Amino acid sequence: MAARVVFVRSKSPAGMEPRVAKEAATLARAGYEVHAVLWDRECAFPAEETRDGVRVHRYHLRAPEGQPDLIALLPRWWWYAFRRIASLRPQVVHAVDFDTILPASASARLARAKLVYDIFDFYAEMVTADLSPRFREILAKGERRMIDRADLVILPDLRRTVQFGRARPKRLVEIMNVPEDRAVPTGAEDPGHFVIFYGGMIANDRGLVDLVVACESTGARFIVAGHGPDEAALLNTIETSPASTYLGTIPYQEVLERTASCHAVAALYDPSVPNNRFAAPNKLFEAMMFSKPVLVSEGTAAADIVREVGCGLVVRYGDREGLKRALESLMLSPADSAAMGARGRRAFESRYNWNAMEPRLLDAYRDLLGTPDPPNRGRS
Repeated sequence: MAARVVFVRSKSPAGMEPRVAKEAATLARAGYEVHAVLWDRECAFPAEETRDGVRVHRYHLRAPEGQPDLIALLPRWWWYAFRRIASLRPQVVHAVDFDTILPASASARLARAKLVYDIFDFYAEMVTADLSPRFREILAKGERRMIDRADLVILPDLRRTVQFGRARPKRLVEIMNVPEDRAVPTGAEDPGHFVIFYGGMIANDRGLVDLVVACESTGARFIVAGHGPDEAALLNTIETSPASTYLGTIPYQEVLERTASCHAVAALYDPSVPNNRFAAPNKLFEAMMFSKPVLVSEGTAAADIVREVGCGLVVRYGDREGLKRALESLMLSPADSAAMGARGRRAFESRYNWNAMEPRLLDAYRDLLGTPDPPNRGRS
């Protein structure tokens, strides 16, 4: 009988976010029985469906990003997740981030299942809200305690182990935020204009206002997609600027199409937020996949990769004049921009693609369960 794996995630933009979808589909193709328990905060998708061999179970409780009482709703989500996971009697519970670890670890103990802790972000150093130092320390201790307790810890970048403190995971594997190679329809995003695309969190630490200002002063177009906690503070600036367009939350396929059709991708993260220093987001690797130059912030992991590969430009976060100059250099030097994109594509093909990550995930699961290769390993 195939081992049953249950993913647990408290966010499900566009139905299921790309990283969870890739990991879950990889395991399903390899012969595992895979379920995903998700919180549909917009109540926009079916309560039950099957995607790429993964059985999806969604909790419908409306809680948009930035909602003040979101924390108060967490216990209701935790109770649903615990009951649903326990009813599935899995061999592995795959928890994504700290806000799922309570129901995931409790249900794993009940089912005598292995616990996987997949850390997309270290919460104590990610949250930009005005939290007391004491509360941040409580968060950090809780996260590190779960790192010690989990049977397997997954990171998108091993440089993040400095956030572990004294915690020492039993097993650790790096699964990077890289996409599956695919061709998508392309077209002129905005004929006659140089287009910058950003798809991701609408948050104050992503340089979105700086990008609006830079595009206004250079004549570029700025296309923004996503959602996030600071929509109330940022969307008025984005939506009222003649240089920018806000698309809202869009399906991942459209994110890829917009990336393939733009001239450059923005991935600016404020390095004064500790967690952002380790940011090497999927939008960076999606830009590489489609041969697009990328704008990233000094002092981040993304900047290290961009410099190593030569696939974009690094700017100091918050330096609007520096950002304007970088944008102008891309606009005025099409040959240089194309060369950056080509270097990114070569690096994507050689290192930064999902085919390179799949064996790591499957080997980690095989070691976790003490089993030989899954029955479908190696099949397409």
